[in-house]
Amino acid sequence: MHNLSDDGGTIIPLIVNGCVVNDSIVQEVLDYWEGLRDGRLVPKRSEIDPRALRKSLNHTFILEANTPDNIRFRLAGSKLCDCMGMEMRGMPAYAMITQEGRNAFNEAIQACLASPQIVDFQLSPTARMVLLPMADEDNTISRILGCVNVDPNNPGFPTRFTVRSMTQTRIIAAESILPKLVAELAEDQQPFQPKPKKAAFAKPPHLRIVK
Repeated sequence: MHNLSDDGGTIIPLIVNGCVVNDSIVQEVLDYWEGLRDGRLVPKRSEIDPRALRKSLNHTFILEANTPDNIRFRLAGSKLCDCMGMEMRGMPAYAMITQEGRNAFNEAIQACLASPQIVDFQLSPTARMVLLPMADEDNTISRILGCVNVDPNNPGFPTRFTVRSMTQTRIIAAESILPKLVAELAEDQQPFQPKPKKAAFAKPPHLRIVK
């Protein structure tokens, strides 16, 4: 996992490119996250205000990484739970993916936190999922704001998703790396080994959840 207090350098605005999603559900979450980020590497989890996600809230979820290989649902919107046919809170992140795609899916989530980067998936049954990294209060990037846009009334639900493709956009100091399109997630990739970096927060948060 990446720690925001590790790197210096100037953070420039993210060029999302292939990760910009046309549908309004995912786009609302992506725009909100980008607004909170406000030139920093990532926003903090405590800045998320559910009231700002009126249209997409039931489609969103939050993942928490206790360790790089133990990433679980902290919160899950009702639409995702309907698609899975069960309550997802406390379940491992890979629980929404078919068995054969879980190893590569886990590696993509680990990369989302360690690089950090935006990950945009095309799923089957037809759905779109975006993962957006966030920091906790000690500045460690160990949370993910996610969104899945899918019709829960599809006759194929409840089911688990198959990843058809993904687009990755890394976010680093002073540079934005173009996304890498992966047509099919391979099962024989080597386990991801996070390499700590450091970057500084530039501004205080504008929105906070009252706990």
